[in-house]
Amino acid sequence: MADIAPAPLTASSKPRAPRPANVPSQRVVEFDMFDPPGLQEGLHSAWKRLQDPSLPDLVWTPYNGGHWIATRGKLIKQMFLDHEHFSSECPFLPREAGEQYSFIPTSMDPPQQRPFRRVLNEGIGPKVVDRVKDAIEQLSRTLIADIRNQGRCDFTREYAEIFPIHIFLMIVDLPVKDAARLKYIGDQMTRPDGSMSMAEAIRAFFDYLSPFIDERMRTPGEDAISIIVHSEVNGRPLSKDEALNVCGLVLLAGLDTVVNFLSFSLHYLATHPVERQMLVDDPELIPAATEELLRRFGLVSDARLIKQAIHVDGVLLQAGDMVALPTLLFGLDEREHGCPMHVDFNRADKSHITFGHGVHHCAGAHLARLEVQTTLREWLRQIPDFEIPAGAEIGYQSGIVGAMTRLPLVWATPAAILS
Repeated sequence: MADIAPAPLTASSKPRAPRPANVPSQRVVEFDMFDPPGLQEGLHSAWKRLQDPSLPDLVWTPYNGGHWIATRGKLIKQMFLDHEHFSSECPFLPREAGEQYSFIPTSMDPPQQRPFRRVLNEGIGPKVVDRVKDAIEQLSRTLIADIRNQGRCDFTREYAEIFPIHIFLMIVDLPVKDAARLKYIGDQMTRPDGSMSMAEAIRAFFDYLSPFIDERMRTPGEDAISIIVHSEVNGRPLSKDEALNVCGLVLLAGLDTVVNFLSFSLHYLATHPVERQMLVDDPELIPAATEELLRRFGLVSDARLIKQAIHVDGVLLQAGDMVALPTLLFGLDEREHGCPMHVDFNRADKSHITFGHGVHHCAGAHLARLEVQTTLREWLRQIPDFEIPAGAEIGYQSGIVGAMTRLPLVWATPAAILS
């Protein structure tokens, strides 16, 4: 299958920052990461336009305060590993939002980051997740059984925004009734609609978490928050502020990324019946298929603050510049993967950086894989043949984490098949 040919980038109506002296005019692209050209055609095809052969590997956009964008996998990985020049101190764009972001350890560089990363690993690592594996499988099975007899659903609303969020809230022992409220706050950080600033969204998370943290400090349980708040860093207990910032990160991660990835995966299977049937016929292929889908449908675009001037790809990046590191572009790069827009469950090299790269590799990767594999296995067992109804509109959003806002699916119900 041929790769999708990128269409020309077009100007946005948003404010434009002036081009700094260190940015050559030929490096400038018209690309707003929150509303990229061609988004209505699909999130990944919109971002893929940045890898047009006519464009350099490092470009600059005047939108969202003006920032660089690394467009190729090799360069993205290099920048993730060079903490002296590319700092996590400001990991979100635009810069004014990134400067308000305080969650740890993702806003820290080594070596300060390391002890807090150990806390994070203990809180949401495989030991904690595997304790609830049976509950994860049961919830997926029940949700799909409830949907099955309808013959149709909006997968995003009726499954993807329920299953991983409820699992996460179970792991941290927070009330399921608060799911919608918490997801709204999290969305204002990753795909803001202007109703809250980053600082206001973080404060809302802290206001929500604070009484739960106080309670778990007094009376710990076996949940992730209890584990985190009773951890130590450098031989001392976590402070209340540190506990809020670590738990805030856990909350944000648990409410967003898997939610959106599930919709992209089911969209692919709904539109590719041959590949879908491969998984129906051989469920043992699902783990490999999950890795290939993770490669193809990455969603995240991190950012880094340039701390020291450095020459990269023939241009000078000045201290204070910002650069976007879209992990989703690694999986779409033909220099890393042949025919990258094509999904091949038998692809020999399914390597990806969808969970990040280097010291900030996602601590929840084990949970994410388990949730995706469980969903694919249970959905295809109960609803093996489904499609997108003719004329249906699919909604997309771009941002720090990309999203599919709507995914209508239809299938024949068991009653219809028997009749």
